[in-house]
Amino acid sequence: MPQALPANPNLDWLKKTAKQRLAQLRGSEPNARLHEAQLALAHDYGFKSWRALKSHVDSITPVFPDRNRVFEAARSGDVETVRRAFAAGFDPATQDSDGRTINQIAKDLRHEAIELLARDLQGGKTRPDDEMQAIQSIMRAAQSGDLDALRAGLDAHPEWIDALGGGFEKAAALHLAALGNQHAAIRLLIERGADLNRREFPDNAAPLHFAALHGDMETIRLLVEAGADVDGKGDDHGVGVLGWATCFGDLRQEVASHLLAHGAKLNLWTAIALDRADELRAMIAGDRSLLSARMTRNQHRCTPLHHAVRKNRLRIVQALLELGADPNARDATGATALTTASEVGADPGIVAALSQAGLKPDLLTLVNMGRFSEAEALLRDDPSRIGPDGGDTIALHIAVSKRNLATIRWLLAHGIDVNAKRPMWDLNHTVLHMTVESGAIEIARLLLDAGADPNVRDDRHRATALGWAEFFGRDEMAQLIRAKGGVQ
Repeated sequence: MPQALPANPNLDWLKKTAKQRLAQLRGSEPNARLHEAQLALAHDYGFKSWRALKSHVDSITPVFPDRNRVFEAARSGDVETVRRAFAAGFDPATQDSDGRTINQIAKDLRHEAIELLARDLQGGKTRPDDEMQAIQSIMRAAQSGDLDALRAGLDAHPEWIDALGGGFEKAAALHLAALGNQHAAIRLLIERGADLNRREFPDNAAPLHFAALHGDMETIRLLVEAGADVDGKGDDHGVGVLGWATCFGDLRQEVASHLLAHGAKLNLWTAIALDRADELRAMIAGDRSLLSARMTRNQHRCTPLHHAVRKNRLRIVQALLELGADPNARDATGATALTTASEVGADPGIVAALSQAGLKPDLLTLVNMGRFSEAEALLRDDPSRIGPDGGDTIALHIAVSKRNLATIRWLLAHGIDVNAKRPMWDLNHTVLHMTVESGAIEIARLLLDAGADPNVRDDRHRATALGWAEFFGRDEMAQLIRAKGGVQ
């Protein structure tokens, strides 16, 4: 007859008990492994597997008593309540009912103090150096597929199988094994009871998110068959696992089909990416507000129409316009859907549909399309549009991000404000900052020759371009900026 679990079991108790059981086993079986002790412990309590026992204990572990109040404080911008909760032991990686962390909620609602508080806790140093070195060795073994080293690390420290290691960006061993398509390492980690749905930082992504974006089909199958959550809502991009396979870069149709066959659900963004016009219409019929929904700031808060254009989905664009989508809506960069069409070289039918909907090309669109004579006509009518507060000054930032030299030179020649800041993810920085981050030194030289001020500071870190160059370790860029009078 199975034993009864103790009162208030938790994950620490479970790991400690498994190690104690391993010590007992090794008294009679010197070569016993942790996973054998874990399985024996699971059987003691009436569970078929360690994973089943672990999932049950996780489900009944008491949570922070004022959890809902903490999330509500994050939504309302109450930084002191959130600060006190963290001080009292509230885990910043805790997720709300939508799968989002405090950091994500604050970021989405632009509560910067809370965002930075949570980010610094999750992205900062969380363990002593000796522990972190051991965790890093487990991670390296998982990523490289070194099974001997991985077994040794897990045997020595089974409690760290799900530990997050790294610098600011932190992931667990299973994330890295999935990222590297290390199938044997993935099998070993699953066998040893790795948390299939462990979230990393800062994308709040599980291993299956990583696999959906980068992994091969064997990696996908291993994780899905082991029971990974195929929806994975709450990631920092707000699109779920299926969205990682469909919304970024090339659409991974085989991965998407496998996820859908195993229960993944379409959302607004994945229906658009997969060209599911009928499902999209049904969603909007049930909720008209979806027409004006916004993606996260990672995707520049673009609308469904922007997203459809970027994915080159003519049928979806036509459906959205027919249903009443605003063709003049702008994303966080100031781009309309027509601007996006000009950036990505969209189907001519999409450009025609947007034009027929009454959307006229703005300067940003015209320069993207190389229609400089028409852009000049707009400037003659209103030269201030590319001034310090001009609505089209963002064109220079976009041209720099695309490394479009012809457009950059044209804008500089026509007097665009080279020191204007781009309102980007609440960071607000100049085009010179952008070149430092991307390493585009020739563009940086072009901007500095045109009068870019190297001592303008971004609005969050209060850092100059030189400060950015030193942070990113771009020595040649730093030397160039210093030669132009840049200081920290």
